[in-house]
Amino acid sequence: MHLLEKFKAQRVSLLSRELISCCDPAIASSDAGHVYQLLFNTTGSNLSYKVGDSLGVFPKNPVHVVEKILECLSYSPKQLVQSRESSQISLYDFLRCHTNINKVPPKLKSFFPDLEETMTFYDAIQKYQPHIPVELFVESVLPLLPRFYSIASAPHPHENQIELLVRLVNYSGEYEQRYGVCSFFLCRELELGKSCHVFVQPTKHFTLAEHVQNQPIVMIGSGTGIAPYKAFVQQRIYNNDSGMNILFFGERFEKANFYYQDFWKKAVENELLKLFLAFSRDGDRKLYVQDLLKQHADLVLKAYQKGAYFFVCGSKVLGNEVKKTLEDILGKNKLSQLKEEHRYVADVY
Repeated sequence: MHLLEKFKAQRVSLLSRELISCCDPAIASSDAGHVYQLLFNTTGSNLSYKVGDSLGVFPKNPVHVVEKILECLSYSPKQLVQSRESSQISLYDFLRCHTNINKVPPKLKSFFPDLEETMTFYDAIQKYQPHIPVELFVESVLPLLPRFYSIASAPHPHENQIELLVRLVNYSGEYEQRYGVCSFFLCRELELGKSCHVFVQPTKHFTLAEHVQNQPIVMIGSGTGIAPYKAFVQQRIYNNDSGMNILFFGERFEKANFYYQDFWKKAVENELLKLFLAFSRDGDRKLYVQDLLKQHADLVLKAYQKGAYFFVCGSKVLGNEVKKTLEDILGKNKLSQLKEEHRYVADVY
């Protein structure tokens, strides 16, 4: 079955894309990655979602990468091939839309003697330039799978729109500067007004159930892990929920990486949010999210006593540090109980 059919993917068009991280080299280094706010039009699709859900995006490999692979393998881009989905497409389209260029297929490892474990398929092709029969190549490569991003908008009042917060991933390859396949597709290649295939990946517990309306929520995140919390607060404001909203957020620089700051500041001014920030590269002493939790342990404990729900979104490192800190503040037994009751939910990656 075609992956698009398996996931019941829908077409959505890109309405807008805005760089919302500061690119001043004196503030934000290139390895920090630029962060973009993307807005998609879902009109005409069957997409429906709740806050906390993720959007699965089917990316396309970069044009220059596909052209380089064709050149190194001496393949004709127009040659028709039988894809794994049993449809005939050009070799160019097969490479662009269906081929995992990162992982070397097990069936093709014999074409790359003494291959380093860390080398990507794309780099290996450039280094060895092997003579692989087209049919064997097509039947052996691994599929290009969807990538997942937390949805940064609430379904109401944002009907027919979905918002994402995407960091452009970049790293040093064997021969050139490389980018994350999906983040490059979304942030650099997908043109305004053009469409891509997406689907909603539902969450089971990282969401706001109806019975949480009057309970405090403690949102803890770093980097683009702030995205779902914008949706959480939007929904709480839209529903006029009475529960207290508390956000602990960390990044590198306030000037470069305080995403959605106008939204958060307005919520604070309207007494709809308690906001605590840690920017690790500002000032002489590095301050992290877990440090904020320690500083405001009394508030965290008080929220717990009022029946708060705790959410963690960001890196696995963040998840581990937050878990240790909350164990110190609340106690291991209480945190374990929160997990069992789904009042402590982590979405880490």
